[in-house]
Amino acid sequence: MRIRREVLVGAAVAAATLALAPATSATPSSGVTVQPLAQVDVSAFVPFAELPTTYTFRRIGLAPGATLGWHYHDGPVLAFVTAGSVTRYEAADCLPVTYTAGQGLSETVGPDHVHVGRNLGTEPAELYVAYLNRPGEPLFVDAPDPNCP
Repeated sequence: MRIRREVLVGAAVAAATLALAPATSATPSSGVTVQPLAQVDVSAFVPFAELPTTYTFRRIGLAPGATLGWHYHDGPVLAFVTAGSVTRYEAADCLPVTYTAGQGLSETVGPDHVHVGRNLGTEPAELYVAYLNRPGEPLFVDAPDPNCP
């Protein structure tokens, strides 16, 4: 009986410790405006698509100091910077890469490629972004901060 009580007390302490531990949470975006421009089912036009595919096109504005929050994509993403600059950090190495107006970039797919985009400049930045996803899937998935600068 005594051993059973100690096991129950130990389990209760462990559960309380886990409940009070800080949760790993996503990092929200801030200073970002999004303008949806188009969303089309392109399954019939994309020969390599094995499943139904939706093309989504958006304009994203980033105020000075804005962040897109840490996230990843489940489908291919292409972006083109049309104003200002956007600095991108990949969680794997935390190294900054800055893209300026006139430059494009592509995002690597999957949860092993968590990244963030930030406007570290003093002027607003603007991106045009194209996403290829399965219908109904999110364009991005929030991820915890990997403790990069």
